Amino acid sequence: MRIFFIILGSILAALGYELFLVPMKIVPGGVGGIAIVLYNVFKLPFGLMYALLNIPIFLWGVKELGRKFGIKTVGSVILIAVISDFTKYFLKPPILTHDLLLSSLYGALLLGAGLGFVFRGGGSTGGTDIVGRIINKHTGLSVGISILIVDSVVITISGFTFRSFDLVLFSYIALFVSSKMVDVILEGRDYAKQATIYTNKGEDVANAIIKEMNRGVTKVEGKGMYTGKRRAVLFSVISNREEGILRDLVKYVDPEAFMVISNVHEVLGKGFRPRT
Repeated sequence: MRIFFIILGSILAALGYELFLVPMKIVPGGVGGIAIVLYNVFKLPFGLMYALLNIPIFLWGVKELGRKFGIKTVGSVILIAVISDFTKYFLKPPILTHDLLLSSLYGALLLGAGLGFVFRGGGSTGGTDIVGRIINKHTGLSVGISILIVDSVVITISGFTFRSFDLVLFSYIALFVSSKMVDVILEGRDYAKQATIYTNKGEDVANAIIKEMNRGVTKVEGKGMYTGKRRAVLFSVISNREEGILRDLVKYVDPEAFMVISNVHEVLGKGFRPRT
């Protein structure tokens, strides 16, 4: 099912780019936004640029965040790149609308839905997700705020490149709509998860979560009433996007761990935005 979500999400994201965002110069931030600028200025293939621009960011992410997050990131990036260029150069779809508002809305809906399904599959689309996590690691800013800063810089640069303030405004609309669509796909209005982990390797699992995900962990000692054995019980709150990462990380450190992940309606504290 995870692979299905990643493939479906990659298809939707690629269609959002090629059918609406790329031809109308609407830049929803991120590496995709930079690739849109390069396509419209130099006519360089969007998909190819999307893949190539992700390479240095991916290598930087491996150095800063470790190797374990990388396989699914590579898969989704390649899928989006291949599907985008296949759609553009082989299917050759017509421009569906010349209306900037419609393009920004429908492109953002497809892109956001695509990203949401990729995240539900435990994958990542690289780009600002990785940069945001690295900024979070070194500055303490939340991942969400870090991604917003990077996306804003990309959108601003596109405005100067295309010399159009209108495109900047429509790009921010696309960024907002796609972000909200991601939230809708990822468990509706619940924007965070609480993980309760029962493990015989409490210190190892906790250290892995702190080091690899930069998330806090609370440890208590528990006793299984069925087995009578004492085990560590770990509590951690993560974002929806990190659920797949946490599952894989815990399974890697302790395959015998028992984990319960539940939706959280609101989180007040460092690393999470308040409910609006």
